[in-house]
Amino acid sequence: MPDRRRAWARALFLAAPDRESRGAYADALDGLSAAVEADRPIRNFFSDPSISKSAKISVLAAALAGGASDLRKAVFGRFCALVIDKGRTPLLPQIARSYGALRDADEGIARLEIEAARAMADEALERVAEAWTVYAGVKTTLGTVRVNPALIAGYRLRAGSLRIDYSIAGRLERLRRELARPLGKYSGMPEGHSGAARGEG
Repeated sequence: MPDRRRAWARALFLAAPDRESRGAYADALDGLSAAVEADRPIRNFFSDPSISKSAKISVLAAALAGGASDLRKAVFGRFCALVIDKGRTPLLPQIARSYGALRDADEGIARLEIEAARAMADEALERVAEAWTVYAGVKTTLGTVRVNPALIAGYRLRAGSLRIDYSIAGRLERLRRELARPLGKYSGMPEGHSGAARGEG
C-alpha cells in the first residue's frame, strides 16, 4: 500500500513555486500539526459535518504566514482544499513530518537526536554534529540532546530510522540477551576460537 502521507507531502513540495515557499509551507504545516495534535476543539472543528468546507479551508489556509505571494497562497490554498475535501486533516501531523524530511533532504540537512547520560557541553555537541555531517555526507547537521541518566554512561544516536547505541545500558542489555541464549552444541573448537559458535564473524 502506498504511503499516502508521503504522497501528500511530496505533492505540496513539488508544487511549491520556489525554495522560500517550501520553507513557508513547512512552517505552516508544523503549526497545523501542533494544533491538530494538541487541541481537541480544533480536531472537533474539522470533524464537525455541520461546519462548511469553505470555513475549514479558510482556517487551514490561514496558517500560511502573511505577506506571501499570490502564487504561494494559491498553491497552499489548493492543497488545503484537497485536504478538507478528502477528509485528511487527521493525517496533517504525519504529512508535516514527511514534508519536513523532504525539505531537509533537499537542503542537505541531517537531524540528529542525541540521548546522553548527562548534559553535553556545546563544544561536545558541535564535535558530534561535525562528525555526523561527514559520516552522512550532508551540508549540515542539526543536533538536539535529551538527557537520560538511565543510560549510565555514553549516548545513543538517532537519525531517521538509523539507531546507534554507544551507552553502557545498551552494552549491558546486549550482554543480557547473549547470556540468555540457549547454550549451543559443543563445536570442538579450542578455547579462544568460540566466536563462530556464538554466531559472530
